[in-house]
Amino acid sequence: MWVAATLPLMEGVVGTQFGIPRPIRVMVVHSHPTVCDGLAACLAFEADIEVVGTASTCGIALDMATALHPDLVLIGRSTPWTGGMAATRRLVDAQPALHVVVLSGTAGPADEKEAVESGANCCLSLDTPPSEIAGTVRRLVHA
Repeated sequence: MWVAATLPLMEGVVGTQFGIPRPIRVMVVHSHPTVCDGLAACLAFEADIEVVGTASTCGIALDMATALHPDLVLIGRSTPWTGGMAATRRLVDAQPALHVVVLSGTAGPADEKEAVESGANCCLSLDTPPSEIAGTVRRLVHA
């Protein structure tokens, strides 16, 4: 499933648009619907974050990212089709300004290293509270 954006988009610009603050555009990609939809629902409560789409496979995510131009993608490490790490490489190659956060069940040092080597900004555990994930989204996009 994916959701179309409702706000006009100035590609690559985060901050203000037509004098109005523009929310951070986020895509959530995970093969488990409870994780994907639950995280999207939690982030939807954040006034400065707009979930522009969700996907259950990397193939759908790659197509959606091209169409929707999110500022940041939260992607599951083991998401089907190519896997989160390979998809991260493809996302960042296609959109160098895109921020990517890999979500992992383990999120140990090896996962973090692999995620960063794949082009992600960081790797977070699926145990991370949604408020901390939202904080990471803000920190990365506004850095």
